[in-house]
Amino acid sequence: MRSFVIFSRAGCFLPLLIILNLFFGWMVFRPLEWLAAGAVLLLLFLLNSIIATRKILSEAPKGNRNIIDVEGEVLEDKIKDE
Repeated sequence: MRSFVIFSRAGCFLPLLIILNLFFGWMVFRPLEWLAAGAVLLLLFLLNSIIATRKILSEAPKGNRNIIDVEGEVLEDKIKDE
């Protein structure tokens, strides 16, 4: 489970790997392996995004009805009155 936690914190590393695979993967892999590597990286990125989204939404306050709406008003300077 610890490796899964470490994987979930690699948010910027997966898009970098996807881009590198897109530009340079065809030089290293055969065409079918290149497409499979791209698909796996994309699925890992989507899984990572879903996990991060659920974590953020679970920490957000739910049903908070104590929200105060404040209207902005222009206040005149008191120096002009004096």
